[in-house]
Amino acid sequence: MPSLKLSLPKFIRVFALVTFSFAAFATVNADPITVTGTAVSVNGAFFGPSIGFNLTGQNFSASVGDSGGADHIGNFGIFPCSRTGSGLLGQCTSANLGYHSQSDLRGTFTFNGQTFNADIINSLNFQLTSPTFVIPPEFLDDEAIVVTAPFSFLGSALIAQSGEVIQLDGAGTVRLLLTRQTIGSITALMLDHADYTFGSAVEGVTVEAVPEPATMVLLISGLAGVAVRLRHRSRQQH
Repeated sequence: MPSLKLSLPKFIRVFALVTFSFAAFATVNADPITVTGTAVSVNGAFFGPSIGFNLTGQNFSASVGDSGGADHIGNFGIFPCSRTGSGLLGQCTSANLGYHSQSDLRGTFTFNGQTFNADIINSLNFQLTSPTFVIPPEFLDDEAIVVTAPFSFLGSALIAQSGEVIQLDGAGTVRLLLTRQTIGSITALMLDHADYTFGSAVEGVTVEAVPEPATMVLLISGLAGVAVRLRHRSRQQH
């Protein structure tokens, strides 16, 4: 009976051939779909930020999120300003509002009228890119500040059954609310929430102190966004 053992070079060649064969069946959507909608990032209690996306485009929509739980592997530029990051790294003085998923988005997406569960099979990859901001020293003792910045968006969706890869793009403006919070022995400005609105983008980054009444309005709007996400997640579980 012939041996089934493969030498390492032969194994690498076989693996490359199989990978190429699967890639050959993938059909890439040549023209990216420009999406609109919103995304909200909030502070996680233990594992840093989480983020939820509600997007629409031509023949495409998605309602997905990265829970920020122990199993999430997304990279958050805002992580240094989260409660977890601040507790480990010290006071937040600079960060960016970027995010990069790594096939960890969960929820549903629809393409050409067919709905799919986002998972490791039908995977989504989203990337938000935004400039780095620096908090001016005179704002570090304030109760709350708002950072406004432009962002760009790139994404892809893989439909395993057909091998089709959908390319996505977009842009918009993000508003980040940092409020004074305490974790352990550190009291500093930390992430409350960030609202990404797709559409027109501002030019450059602005950092502004927030008067107390306006802070309450921003806090309420952030809580409303969290409530919508929790309601959507509850419906998916049922």
